[in-house]
Amino acid sequence: MMENIFKRYKEILFFGFSLVLISLGLGIWRTINEATIQGTVVEIVLKRFLEIIPLLGLGFLKLGIGFAIVTIVKSIKSTGENATGSFKKAGLKLEDYKAPFFAKSFPIMLIAGILFELVAAVIMIFWIIAGVNGNEFANHIYEIITVPIEGLGVALLIGGIAFGLTTIVLNLGIQVNELPKRLKALVKGEKDLEGLQPRSLIPRWTKIVTITGMIVTASALIPVAIIRAVHYAVNYSPTYETPVGLNALLWDTWIFLGIAILLFAISYWLLRIIKWLRRQRTQLGKTVEEIAEMEVPTIENPLKITTAVHSFATAGLMWMFIFFFVIAIYQAFQETLLGVIPLKMLIKPGRAISLALLFIGIGLALLTIVVNLNLTAFMLPSSFSNIVNAIKKDDTRVELPQASDKPLKLSPMKLFIGILIGSVIVLLGTLPLAILRISYQFQGLTQSQLTVEHLIGPIVSTGVGLIFLMIGLFFSTIVGFVKARKAIISEGVESCVYYSTEKK
Repeated sequence: MMENIFKRYKEILFFGFSLVLISLGLGIWRTINEATIQGTVVEIVLKRFLEIIPLLGLGFLKLGIGFAIVTIVKSIKSTGENATGSFKKAGLKLEDYKAPFFAKSFPIMLIAGILFELVAAVIMIFWIIAGVNGNEFANHIYEIITVPIEGLGVALLIGGIAFGLTTIVLNLGIQVNELPKRLKALVKGEKDLEGLQPRSLIPRWTKIVTITGMIVTASALIPVAIIRAVHYAVNYSPTYETPVGLNALLWDTWIFLGIAILLFAISYWLLRIIKWLRRQRTQLGKTVEEIAEMEVPTIENPLKITTAVHSFATAGLMWMFIFFFVIAIYQAFQETLLGVIPLKMLIKPGRAISLALLFIGIGLALLTIVVNLNLTAFMLPSSFSNIVNAIKKDDTRVELPQASDKPLKLSPMKLFIGILIGSVIVLLGTLPLAILRISYQFQGLTQSQLTVEHLIGPIVSTGVGLIFLMIGLFFSTIVGFVKARKAIISEGVESCVYYSTEKK
């Protein structure tokens, strides 16, 4: 049953994005009809629904990305299992690698994450009912309960994606290192091979960063809930417009720091995948050169955009750290600065800049991965043909593809442009509106007079939703490549084993 659900990642992606678009439509309608619905039940219901729908939409988009990664992992893992089974039939003594905990648990993390988001959405419905009935106590209780549950759901979903990529790195690393070694052993008639230590394939610091990001994200909103609960119990009023509310603002930004750390880790897992894909072609070329005794073209130089991934990921994370410390300093001097510097107006733009930089870095990494998979797809068939011919003692050789002069032509540039457009939407949904709000504040107008502010949330959600959709479609493209890779490698190894055994 779960296998069929995992394969539905595209439907989940588009369902999530449709929810985000619905929230944008409701936000526009609310803004247009601000004067008519102000103070009515409709406004209360819309306000809460505009929190529920984007929450669920973005949650399902992350789930769709995660399920696409599950599909990729299963295909890569199956490739290794098929090849290992073929080599064992030839008499090679091979170790069976045990999957580490994160490789087994990341699909569970994804499912648990969306369940927490659904629970938060259900509580928000009760929140709406309490608001309509005018029950202030229940209204604030539901708000306090929802916040930490939502944070836990986000941590599990993004953390599940990160550990899914870690699993890809592990399986791909094992195959890149073991496949050439086993092919050479098959040709030479060797039986005993020295086993690989899988732990050496996982960069420890990236794993630590991933776990840190999950902990920060999951725990960040708990202090927010406590601060709001205590302040409400003492003052029987919300905290947002008071100096005490700055504590909530600080911890509220803490969750975005956690998300930034997770996105930074994801960027580096993607860079590790790029490394293994390049090494796969290099190692396979050397294997063909040795077994088939032929010259193999040198592969192209690493793409320059790979360096840009480092730059964007680092800049995005550093910006979020700096922004968090600015808020902390602001809190320390809140009595002096409160009402003088409009920090609250700048919080959303500050977060948006950081997230945009991180998402662009991830987009560049995915672009490079697809290019490498394309180049690998060109190389694999001819490589195995030459190895099989060498085993058969056939002098026929198939020329391997030359290094591509313009490898970026092999990339789905439209998907990356979609990520750029999403990043621009996120920035446009925060920066110009924040400037307007600041100008209105200093003119002495109340916040409620600026009805356009209601569009900030839906616009930002739409931008982030578009980014997640494009990332999901990137992984959908990768699914096709890894399935083709599985077929070529499985059949290629089986042919090598067959002719090697027949020769004997």
